[in-house]
Amino acid sequence: EVALTQLLHQLNKKGQKSRTPPKFVKKGMACIVRLETAQPICVERFKDFPQLGRFTLRDEGKTIAIGKIVKLIDTKELNAN
Repeated sequence: EVALTQLLHQLNKKGQKSRTPPKFVKKGMACIVRLETAQPICVERFKDFPQLGRFTLRDEGKTIAIGKIVKLIDTKELNAN
């Protein structure tokens, strides 16, 4: 189970980030988001290990998102801040 906790940036066609976070995401948009998993899962950054750096989110048999993992944040880091 995965929860989308924060929309951080929208990406344009050239891959440039927006300064303000988007309020919503439409079909076909590219965004940088923060995801939180209910249980620990085995993933890596796409840059370090491409096979474990991709993900697909599905809901009721339909693909709702695909992407690459660009950054990993440990829960210990979040609790320290």
